[in-house]
Amino acid sequence: MGSTSAMSLEDALVLHRAGRLGEAEAVYRILLAAHPGHADLLRFFGLLRHQQGQADVALELLERAVALCPDSADGRRTLALLLDKRGDRDGALSHYRAAAGLVPHDAGVLNDFGCALMEAGRLHDAAGVLEGAVMVAPEHSHALANLATVLSRLDRTGEALAFAQRAAALRPDHAATYTTLSIVLASSGLVGRAVDAARRATAIDPVDASALVQLGNVLIDAGDPDAAVHTYARAMELQPDHRGATENRLYALHLSPTVDDGELATQLRVWGAGMSRLAEPRPDRGRDPDRRLRVGYVSADFGRHPVGWFLSPVLPNHDRAAVEIHAYSGRVVEDEVTDHLRRHCDSWAATADMDDAALAGRIRADGIDLLVDLSGHTAHNRLGVFARTPAPVLATWGGLIGTSGLPAMDWLIGDRRQCPTAAEELYTERIVRLPGGYVPYGPPAYASPVAPLPALGSGHVTFGCFNRLAKVQDGVIALWARVLDAVPGSSLFLNTRELRCPGLRDRVAARFGRAGIGRGRLELGQGGGHADMLAAYAGVDIALDPFPYSGGLTTLEALWMGVPVVTLPGRRFCSRHSLSHVTVLGHPEWAAADADDYVRIAAALSRDREALAGLRSGLRERMAASPLCDGAAFTRGLEAAYRMMWRQHCAS
Repeated sequence: MGSTSAMSLEDALVLHRAGRLGEAEAVYRILLAAHPGHADLLRFFGLLRHQQGQADVALELLERAVALCPDSADGRRTLALLLDKRGDRDGALSHYRAAAGLVPHDAGVLNDFGCALMEAGRLHDAAGVLEGAVMVAPEHSHALANLATVLSRLDRTGEALAFAQRAAALRPDHAATYTTLSIVLASSGLVGRAVDAARRATAIDPVDASALVQLGNVLIDAGDPDAAVHTYARAMELQPDHRGATENRLYALHLSPTVDDGELATQLRVWGAGMSRLAEPRPDRGRDPDRRLRVGYVSADFGRHPVGWFLSPVLPNHDRAAVEIHAYSGRVVEDEVTDHLRRHCDSWAATADMDDAALAGRIRADGIDLLVDLSGHTAHNRLGVFARTPAPVLATWGGLIGTSGLPAMDWLIGDRRQCPTAAEELYTERIVRLPGGYVPYGPPAYASPVAPLPALGSGHVTFGCFNRLAKVQDGVIALWARVLDAVPGSSLFLNTRELRCPGLRDRVAARFGRAGIGRGRLELGQGGGHADMLAAYAGVDIALDPFPYSGGLTTLEALWMGVPVVTLPGRRFCSRHSLSHVTVLGHPEWAAADADDYVRIAAALSRDREALAGLRSGLRERMAASPLCDGAAFTRGLEAAYRMMWRQHCAS
C-alpha cells in the first residue's frame, strides 16, 4: 500500500482503538475494496468483526489473512486467539505453535502458546514453553505468573513459588499476579500467607471475581468456611456465571456448622434446578436387562486421592463378563495409583482438555450405559457433564459428600448407615444401599507397621486428628476441650499440611487457647508426605473425628494404623462417613449419640491402657479381614446395584 493508504489504515486503527467501530468499519471496507489481498487489513477487520459479534465472518477474514501471509506471527496468533474462544482448541494450538516457531524469541507469543497448552491440560509441554519465555524475557511478569501456575499444578511447588514471587515483585499493582501468588502459596502449605496475598489481590481490584474465589478457597484452608461462603457470594454478585464461585460455595456450605441440613439441601436443589437447562435427550441403548453393561467412571482423582484408594480394590475385581469399564480421567499429575487403575480398564480417556459439552459428547459416542460420578461437589467435578444426560443411567458414588442436587442424577450409592431412611428428604436422587459400607479401602503398601501404644511409653493419652483444618470449627474445639478435661494429663495432636504456615499455627493455637487447651497440651504437626503422615499415627492413642464434616479416608487410615476413632454423626451425608466405617469394622460403640456421649466414649477408651494396647495391636488384622478391605465382596455388591439400576431403567 502507498503512503496515502497507510495513513488511511492508521486512521482506521485510531478509530478502532477508540471504540468507534462503525466508523472504523467504513474505512476498512474502503481500504479492502482497493486492496483485497492485504493481510494486515484483513486481520484488523477480522478483529473488528469479532468485536461486533460476527464470529463467523471474523474467522473467515482471519483465515484469509493467514492464507495470504502464512509467515505472519501476528496473523497466526490472532487466528489462534479467535479459535480458542470458539472452543477449537486443536486449531488454536496449531496456530500458536506456528507463531512460536516464526518468532521463537518473542516472549509474548511463547506466553500465549504456553497458556493454551496449560488450558489444554498439557502441563509438561506448557512448562517447557513458558520456561523458554522466561529465559527470553526474565522480567515478563505474565510468563512468570503462568509458569508458576503450571509448576504448581505439577507439584513443583518450590520452583513455582520462586517464579510467583518474582512476578509479584514486578507487578505489585496487578491483582491477577497476587491471585497466582496466593494459589502457589496455598499449594506450598503456606496458607496464612496465601490469605494475605488473596486479600491484596481483592484490595487492588475489588471487582475481580477470580481474586475473590481464590480468597474463598484459602479461607477454607485456613479453617473459616463461613467467611468463604460470604466471599464466594460476593464473587457471584459480580459474575453470576462464575463456575468456581458457585461450586466452591456449595462445597463450603457442607463444611459450615452454621448451615443446617435442610438449608444445605435447599441450596443444592436450587443449583441443580438451574443446571437442568443443560439436559439433552438420553441416548437409547436398548432394553436388554441382562446384557453386559458399559460402565463409565468420571473423575479427576484417579491417583493418590481418596477416590483412588477407594477404587483400587474395585476395578481389579470387576466381573468383565458382566461389565465393561471405561474411565474418563481428568487427572493431570499421574502416579502409581493411576497406573494401577488404568491397567484394569477397557478404555481410558484423558479429559483434562475437554470442556463439559465435549466430554458429554465423547461419552455418548462411546455408548456408555451407566455413568458414575466420583466427585460430587468436590474440586474438578464434572457435574456439568451429568447435567447433560449423556448416558441412560446416571449415578454418584465414592467421592461424593452428599446429594448432587441434580434432577438428572438417578441414583446415589451409599449404605444404610450413611443414608438412613429418616434423612431421605435431604437427597434428590434415589438411594441404593450397599450391603456393607459405601466404599472399600485399599491401603497403600508403604504404610508402616502399627506402632506400640504411645501412652504406654509417655505415661499420658494423646488424642489426635489428621483431618484438614477446614473441618475443625469452634464447636469441635470446645468439645475436644471437654474430652481433654475428662482425661487428666492428656494432650491433642493435630497434623495437617495447612499447619506448615507459622502464622496460621499461631492463630490455631490461640483458638485452642481460648477454649482452655494451652500450648502445653497441644502439638501441631505439619502433615508431610503420605507415608510420613501415616507413620505419625505412632504418636496417637485415640483419634477424634470432627463434625459436621467427618473424616472419610482419614478415618480409614487411622483405623489401619491401629487407632480407634470416636465420631459424632449428624444427618447430612458428609457427617456420617466415620459412622459407616467404624460400624462396618464392628465397633459401632465408637459412634456417639450426642456431645456428652462423645466425651464418655473417648474417656472410656483412655482409661484401660492395656486394653487399648491390645485393641491397637489387633486392629489392622481385623480390618484386613473385615468388609472394609474385601474388595471382591464389595465389588459384587456394587455390580448388583448397577444391575438393579439398569433393570429398573429397562422396565421403565
